[in-house]
Amino acid sequence: MLLVIALLAPALRLPMARAQPDPARQLLDAMTPAEKVGQLFVVTFTGQEVGPNSEVAALVQDERVGGVALLAANQNFVNDENAPFQVRDTSQQLQALALQSGSLPLFVAIDHEGDGWPYSRLTGGTTPLPNPMAVGATWNPDLAREMGHITGQELAAAGINLLLGPDADVLSEPRAASRGDLGTRVFGGDPYWVGRMGRAYVAGVHEGSGGRMATVAKHFPGHGGSDRLPDDEVATVDKSLQELRRIELAPFFAVTRYEVPDDPAATDALMSSHIRYRGFQGNIRQFTAPISFDPQGLRTILAEEEFAQWRERGLMVSDSLGVPAVKKYFDPTGQTFPHRQIARDALMAGNDLLILAQFAREDGWAPQLANMRDAMAYFREQYGTDRAFTERVDEAVLKIIRLKLKLYPEFAEGAATLPALPEPTFGQRGAFTQAVAEQALTLLFPRTLEELDERLPRAPLRGEPIVIFTDARRVRDCFDCPYYQLLPTDALQRAILRRYGPEGTDQVTEAQIISFSFEDLKLFLGAPGVLENSADPAAATERAEAVRNLVERAEWILLVMQDINLSPAPGSQSQAPRYPESDAARLLLDAAAGSLFNKRVVAFAFNVPYQLDTTEITKLSAAFALYSKQEPFVDVAARALFRELAPHTAPPVTVDAVNYDLPMQLEPDPNQTITLEGITNTLVSAPAELDVSTSVILDRNGHPVPDGTSVEMVGTWLDAPGTAGPRVAATTTNGIARATLPLTMDGIMELRVVAGQAESERPLVVQVGMPTPTPSAEPSATPEPTATRTATSTPESLSLVSDAVDGPLVGSLPDAPEAPTQPPAPEDPLSLFDFLLGAVGTLLAVGSAWRLSRGRPLTGRVRAALLVVIGGMGSYLLWGATGAAGGLLLAAPVALLGALLALGITRLLPEPR
Repeated sequence: MLLVIALLAPALRLPMARAQPDPARQLLDAMTPAEKVGQLFVVTFTGQEVGPNSEVAALVQDERVGGVALLAANQNFVNDENAPFQVRDTSQQLQALALQSGSLPLFVAIDHEGDGWPYSRLTGGTTPLPNPMAVGATWNPDLAREMGHITGQELAAAGINLLLGPDADVLSEPRAASRGDLGTRVFGGDPYWVGRMGRAYVAGVHEGSGGRMATVAKHFPGHGGSDRLPDDEVATVDKSLQELRRIELAPFFAVTRYEVPDDPAATDALMSSHIRYRGFQGNIRQFTAPISFDPQGLRTILAEEEFAQWRERGLMVSDSLGVPAVKKYFDPTGQTFPHRQIARDALMAGNDLLILAQFAREDGWAPQLANMRDAMAYFREQYGTDRAFTERVDEAVLKIIRLKLKLYPEFAEGAATLPALPEPTFGQRGAFTQAVAEQALTLLFPRTLEELDERLPRAPLRGEPIVIFTDARRVRDCFDCPYYQLLPTDALQRAILRRYGPEGTDQVTEAQIISFSFEDLKLFLGAPGVLENSADPAAATERAEAVRNLVERAEWILLVMQDINLSPAPGSQSQAPRYPESDAARLLLDAAAGSLFNKRVVAFAFNVPYQLDTTEITKLSAAFALYSKQEPFVDVAARALFRELAPHTAPPVTVDAVNYDLPMQLEPDPNQTITLEGITNTLVSAPAELDVSTSVILDRNGHPVPDGTSVEMVGTWLDAPGTAGPRVAATTTNGIARATLPLTMDGIMELRVVAGQAESERPLVVQVGMPTPTPSAEPSATPEPTATRTATSTPESLSLVSDAVDGPLVGSLPDAPEAPTQPPAPEDPLSLFDFLLGAVGTLLAVGSAWRLSRGRPLTGRVRAALLVVIGGMGSYLLWGATGAAGGLLLAAPVALLGALLALGITRLLPEPR
């Protein structure tokens, strides 16, 4: 029938499907080389001036750049309560400039990872979101999705459409105070959970923005195992490709996976990292290119099967092309900055969108602007003269256009204006951050709540002196911006008094609490250089003595910690530590442990949970991890101190100091009860297949084990000792393992499941096969013949007889049903000789059709011949299907008649065009 329709369609003028035009390709073909080149770049700029005569306006309208990145460090906005509205106005003005010049909409990009400075650029006026590790500590992907939703909703209302996040790195080997430690920027230390949280977050961003925001997962192909941050020089990951697949790459496989078409949980882009990977780049040397500049290396990673579908549409985005790591790679002496080569190498390596930030050897704006414009001019010169370069530009720009049309489908329909931004609603989701803070609260030491009750049986009482030391480091958003404290020195004191002071439950008084900074703590400890470097040594000495007196009288000492960061500031010529006071808590526990005798000492980690070693942490009465420094987390710390909240004991990363090994914790809990499910009550005999599944298998933290956890289904024949039973390996999905066991013999089988050190507590017992029929007490007078039962190999389900090894078999087994008698197959009404006669008749008609079609086009003659074949053989088959008699006498005439009828139809059809 399909062949008939295909042959008749041209003559009957049936409408045929036509390829739809590709709007992205049409836009690309209509663009000039200058317009194509401009789309490759996302630029930075300084100040808030974005009028028609501004420098950024020239980049947008003259250079036709593809996007801009907004930074508080460049004073593009001021982080006060009005900051989101500043960004909203700026983004709208920039988009208007692009549209007035006939360009596509701009990418307006920003970092917004959570927890405020330094990885969230827009902090004023928006919801104070936690960092990813705090969300990871809740073990709740729904909260990751909600965080993404809030991010997408607020940033979209501010005019942002390109989110430089989430961070999909895995902190598999935490290293306190290490230059390569990513800290709380990541969701955790397990690839499965990082991938799961990342997918949920990406889906939330897409939903919250109404599909108007793209995500850029970073730092591909994985930063968690690097030996340093790119602040100083190119880092190295010393792992094989298989190791990368198992850990670093696994979350990127997750966030690029399409489970449904246009999956909202799949990221739009990946950001390449400035890191070397020894495992597939060979022997690493100083001149080995980072993966972001290595075409072969980046191609090797993206060739992995898991990226096949994403590669067709996904965008590769470079990290900033002016960071110190890039500068030192291209010129270790720091004397030059080959901006043209840097931009070209990044593009040719496989990056589609290039971020030009810090794009000069110097820090000033003027040389950066000059380098940007010169790099674009160089690209325009190369386009059309270098074939490989031209093809690479077109390939990258086509992907950029497709993503922009996804964000703004109106442009595919010829629109020249952008839709109105969503109604501005900023900073109204504080309840979410409060919920994350409560669920993230983790007890680090001691390891159990029972032991906590022994070491810290009660909260502070009224009148008991409390001294608080806070890592209140000072930062600023830009060079000319004022300094402020990330965690105010009295933050925890105010939280305690707000709930438990005179205006709250009145459990404590203001007079019994006093707060100091970590700088004051180092003065008290007499750390080298602290007193000498103070502005007023005499006053510093007096303050140190006052701190000593208060510590001696205190009954409670509270340590409010962030991370330990003693590395030099980026770009600094000095080797002075960035935050020299950040290790004060460690010094107190190491050098002044005697001062803590008979005192209750409690530590609160408002950043990473692994900065103390085993000796240090055991000197504490208790240690809690809060992960984030936002105000709701400080409130939760106060509530934890007063035993109002019960913490959990499962941090999302390894903490060596308390012997908490995350990979081991995510193994199946050996103390759980696993049951087997999915068995029905149908009885069959072997051979057969048994489909079974497990109950949800939990890890040692009480959560479903990660997908891919190994499980074995093991069968043992109870009535045939020594006979090997079926044994099938399976892996989990959402904590459940499913498998099919082949059964090759009848008998009674015990079935159990083994998952790591855990196994089913009460194995299942199943009956395979039919029981032997019991002879009748009264012999039948006239035995009836019985049909022989035909053994079947069709897999069927088996019945559960007992769920206890030593339990009775339940019920009686029915007799085997008689196999139905098969009717004899009908004889073929036509013989092979008859078929040959029919074929001869058809061929005669084909020859006639070919001769009668002389003078027609070749397509017409072929169509006529094929229609005659269809008519002749179709008539013959129809005759045979009816079982008609006649065979030798009528086979050929029937086929010939059908062929001649088809021949007549061909004479009536018009010529095909």
